Amino acid sequence: MPVSPHTLLQHVQDRTTDLRRWLDTGENTATLTAYLRDEPVDHRWLSTYRRLTHDLLRAVDHASPPREPHDTPAPSVDRQSDLR
Repeated sequence: MPVSPHTLLQHVQDRTTDLRRWLDTGENTATLTAYLRDEPVDHRWLSTYRRLTHDLLRAVDHASPPREPHDTPAPSVDRQSDLR
């Protein structure tokens, strides 16, 4: 049974709220800053961050309309114009 767009968007909102609430607790925002600066972070923190981010991205993917394949024209290989 298909899930309504409203429900899918609600899942995205819920996962966003989960991540934001987690970042607002303790030192999680400071740790995120350290992580983004390539500084070492606690393994448990990193596992939780990755799980929450994965859950959010999966919810966004499920709520997105299906992508239609598109043909991208191959770039021209004719380099004669570069020689002029």
